[in-house]
Parts: sequence; C-alpha cells; structure tokens
Amino acid sequence: MQETHRLTLAKLSERQLQEKVIDKNVDAMLASVNNKNLYNNGWTIVRDTDSHEKGWSVIDHDGNGHARSNVKYKFFYYVKINFDHPDKKPDKNILGALCKNVNTRSAQPALGRWTLETVDGNEYIPPEEGTAYSADMVGYSEVEIPDDYMDSFNHLFGVEFKVEMLFDAAYAAIDSNFNNRFHAVLYGPPGCGKSDVCQTFKRLLGDDAVMEYDATATTGAGAIKDLAEREILPRFMIVEEIEKGDDKGQDFLLAMMDMRAEIRKVTARATIERSTRLFVIATVNNMELFKSRKAGALASRFATKIKFNRPSREQLEMILQREVAKINGDFSWIEPCLDYCDRQRITDPRQVIALCLTGKDKWISGRFAQMLADTSESNGEIDDWTM
Repeated sequence: MQETHRLTLAKLSERQLQEKVIDKNVDAMLASVNNKNLYNNGWTIVRDTDSHEKGWSVIDHDGNGHARSNVKYKFFYYVKINFDHPDKKPDKNILGALCKNVNTRSAQPALGRWTLETVDGNEYIPPEEGTAYSADMVGYSEVEIPDDYMDSFNHLFGVEFKVEMLFDAAYAAIDSNFNNRFHAVLYGPPGCGKSDVCQTFKRLLGDDAVMEYDATATTGAGAIKDLAEREILPRFMIVEEIEKGDDKGQDFLLAMMDMRAEIRKVTARATIERSTRLFVIATVNNMELFKSRKAGALASRFATKIKFNRPSREQLEMILQREVAKINGDFSWIEPCLDYCDRQRITDPRQVIALCLTGKDKWISGRFAQMLADTSESNGEIDDWTM
C-alpha cells in the first residue's frame, strides 16, 4: 500500500537566506528524522520538489502589519512523508508522531528554527505542552523468528536448551500479540555466554526489533526519553547486568514489565504516557543482589529464569579448537593450557582463550606455565568478580 503526505515548513526572516543555508537546514532535518527502523516499516521523509522545483520558495512579508517589525520575507520549504509497504497499512499514529518529530527537530537553532505550518494543506497544530501523549502514539516493529534460529548459535557450546527456552518465551509473546510477556533473566557467573546469547539474539532479529541498555550506564530519565521519542518501538529490550543499575533508574521497568505495559512520567513541561508492550531480557551475574533490588519487585517480573554455568573442560576444549583454528594455530597448545587452567581453577572462557592464544608454542615447551607461576596470583582465579 502507498500513501503520501505533504508538509510545508515556514520561517520569517529580516533578510534573504542563501540557498545553500536552506538546503543545509533541510538536509539536517531529514537526516535527524529518517532512520532504519522507519524505512524498514515503509516510512520515508524526502524533499518535495513536485510542485516547487527547488523544494523551497519565498514571499514578501509585511511583518503582520506591525510598524516596528523588521521582517521582510517568509520562506517555505517542502517535504513529503511517503509510506510504501507491500503488506502493511499506514498507521495514523505513526504519521502523527512523525509530524511532531519534524516540527520539534526543525525548530532547533542548529536546524534553522523552522516551523511546521501545514500538513496536506491543513494547518498543523502541535500537541500542547503538558498534555499526555496517547498510549497508542507509537507503532511496534514486526518480529519474525526464522525456523532455523538455532543455527545462529552454533558458535556457542552447551547452551542449546538455554537458547531454546529463551525462544519459547519469545514465541509465547509473539503468539499472544505480546500480551503474554514472560520476561527472561539469564543468570550465572561472568564468562558463561549470557551476553553472547543476547547479542546473537539481537543480530538475528535485527536492531528494529531489539533495543539494548546497559544498566550501569542508563538512567531512568534517559530510558523514558528514548522510549517516548521513538515513532516505532521494538518488541524486545535487552538490559545487561541489570542488578548493577541504580534503584531509582529502574523504576520505569516495573510498570513497563507488568500488565500495565506503559511508561509514565509527569514533569513541569509534559506528561509522558506511552504503551510499551516489550519483552525484556536481562543478564545477571549476582542473583542474590538482583533479588534484593526494589525489595524483590524487579526480580518478580521475570517469569523465565535461565541459569548459565561455566563450561566444562570438554566444552572449553571445543572453544579453544575454534579460537586456535581462527589464527591457524597448533592444537597442541590446547591440552597443556587446559591442564594449567584445571590446576588453577580457571573456568572463565575469556581468560582461558587469552592464556592459550598468548602462550602459543610456549605451552608445548612448558615455558609459559613457568612464566605464569612467576607472575600470577598463587591462588589462581578470583572467584567473585561481582564486588
């Protein structure tokens, strides 16, 4: 289905504007509004040169009759919002959000302080400050999980059941139009594949379908602003190391993850109220700390709990075979490296890989084990990295 909407933006000026300045303003606005997510859902915003060859025009202006006004010109530039998708119908809520975004972005000083004047020939009236955004103001990305999704996880060892459990919960959400969101927490010590599973999940479904936050670097206000400003929301949210986040900064997750499925924030300037029917996937290193957050309320939102363990020696051997093969190394490095790791109780794959690929042929001669004995902690690996 195809649909086009024509937008006119205006600006009063005391002097003539150079064409290159107008072009720069238009290009900057289009770059700030268009994104891959919109494009994949059929929406694009482009210059409208159908009725105006240059894409802009100017008329004389009398300053609205004010004698002291120095305004002499009124400039216009023209863009159009196109929708073109073989399977979808255009969502009017997304169109409204796009118009609001164009108006907000174009009014910025860096973009020339333009104002959205008309949409399809009708006066554009922006939402009043202090009014609530519609809970249905945004659309959601479509999600499609390929039947052979497990093939994308072949580079990981010993996680088949964990991945299958995660996708079963994802299918339950998709099949119910995300009414049944059995949020998933992947927990276990560092280096056991939790983040790798999340990143592979994101690559498989795409950036349009999956958004990601690092709990240690995300504020609640920042997350709410991000969610509120998106015209099209993804369906999945990954939160890394959720137990390390600030309690206050995670308040938005409580309402978003329960049956309300919304974010709500009241400020002096506006009331933000938006539907956020997303499926949350979190990683946790310290389960006890996680359970204590928000008096257990946050942990209770996760119905799907998937435990990850450090790999066995057999799995570590397969991991090292993969890594050694990547650099055309010698598989003879692997056994003495794993023997050393067994003695030192080193089970983190990241550390094991580093040791193997650093020592190389010195593992065979025994020299690298001697070097480690002289330079490493006598008790081997530090057990608790969550402190």
